[in-house]
Amino acid sequence: MVSKSPIWFLFAAAMSTGLLLLLTSVRAATAPIQDPEGGAAEEQEATPMEVQMERVEDAMRTLRRSIRKPEARVDSLAHVQECQEGLLLSKELDPIMLPRVPEAEQAAFKRDFRLGMIEALEAYLELERALLEERDDDARELYKKASGLEDPAHERFTEDG
Repeated sequence: MVSKSPIWFLFAAAMSTGLLLLLTSVRAATAPIQDPEGGAAEEQEATPMEVQMERVEDAMRTLRRSIRKPEARVDSLAHVQECQEGLLLSKELDPIMLPRVPEAEQAAFKRDFRLGMIEALEAYLELERALLEERDDDARELYKKASGLEDPAHERFTEDG
């Protein structure tokens, strides 16, 4: 039995208004982004290289925090493993800048990219060894070494440079 009291009516009105606002918010949040010409903006899918590099960057970000704490060594090892996996999968892929390199130089460019990935993998292997051997000070220094490889590589092999 529904009461005809003003309180019930106000409650029902508030609930329906809240539901309407919620549904409107959900619709707005899920609507495609419009470009200035009025058409739906084109969403670009991430390339396999971008997916793996984002994976490495995310792991490095969390590793930067965990490596400071010896009690978080297990977490640090998991983040190092994530970096290694992302780098290993990226090593086979073509660098993002490859299409902009003259055809005569592409083989050398791909070779240099792969050598850079090997250097990064070696750095993360050293870091893993230091963590496993509980050499925390060395691990922090090796993290700096590994993260220091990122900017020069990005300058050479990505559009962001």
